[in-house]
Amino acid sequence: MLNKKDLRDLIETTLLNIKLTGAVVEKDYYVTQAIYALSDIQNENFRLVFAGGTCLAKAHRIVDRMSEDIDFKIQIKNNENFSRSRLIKALKEFRVQIKSSFIVPGLTPIEEVARNEGKYQRVILKYPHIYPISPTLRPDLLLELTLSDIHLDIEDLSVKTIIEDVLKEVMIFSPPQTPCISVEETAIEKWVGLTRRVIAIERNYQPDDNALVRHIYDLNSIKKANMINDSFFTLAKTIVSNDAKQFKSQHPEYSVNPGAEIRESLSLLKNKPIWKEHYQKFLSDMVYDSSTAIRYEEAVAAIEDISAEAIHTL
Repeated sequence: MLNKKDLRDLIETTLLNIKLTGAVVEKDYYVTQAIYALSDIQNENFRLVFAGGTCLAKAHRIVDRMSEDIDFKIQIKNNENFSRSRLIKALKEFRVQIKSSFIVPGLTPIEEVARNEGKYQRVILKYPHIYPISPTLRPDLLLELTLSDIHLDIEDLSVKTIIEDVLKEVMIFSPPQTPCISVEETAIEKWVGLTRRVIAIERNYQPDDNALVRHIYDLNSIKKANMINDSFFTLAKTIVSNDAKQFKSQHPEYSVNPGAEIRESLSLLKNKPIWKEHYQKFLSDMVYDSSTAIRYEEAVAAIEDISAEAIHTL
């Protein structure tokens, strides 16, 4: 853990080499420590597996952007078949363990929520600020843990701060190996989330989410890395079906005809100007070098191509 002066000095040196704000690099410093703390937690029933866009950015290094939210899947070990009551009890005990084991200097929980019989947990953490917070960043850290099936192989990867990635000679931490969801599984979840939620927002089933366009950027980065492959399309039907069941009451149209809703989302992305505006703002604020990012029209066209093939599997 660095003192305030040393942290500021390293951030200022980092900013000489990368097009980001001090607030972004500072927040990443605390995000990384939170990931380490979760990676170290061992439990006889469950394993925590790093997931989402932050995993793509910091572990797989597929996307060149800041990702601030921390998503972990809770995986049941050894394919154990829990009764409902035993699972509720085991998840509650795991929450208690996480709370007692998760110790990062400077991070203070300000909100803790458990839902769906403990299968979903959210923790909001306050962290100290040297730099003024950008309007595009949350003023806190969001940690989400979700009990989930994991369909593809897990990889053990190392995670570094932006400071250490940019200043190669600097080593602040000795990082543990972090179990990570595969790029392919993350990609299909992002595609399903994007193509369901755009039309859900249009129907006022969900509040607007400016940051949803991150999935457009991420999917194009994954495609550029040639990792939209057979595993992606094989999983499409399973993940779409799971979402259709999960959101049946909130989004009945998706449950009845997900293909039609996906096409509606694509049409909105293509024709409703606000989505392009969100995308341009996202590139400006969160991508390390926005000049290298794919143009919006090309990015959406690539999503359309992916979607056309994926819809055929449904």
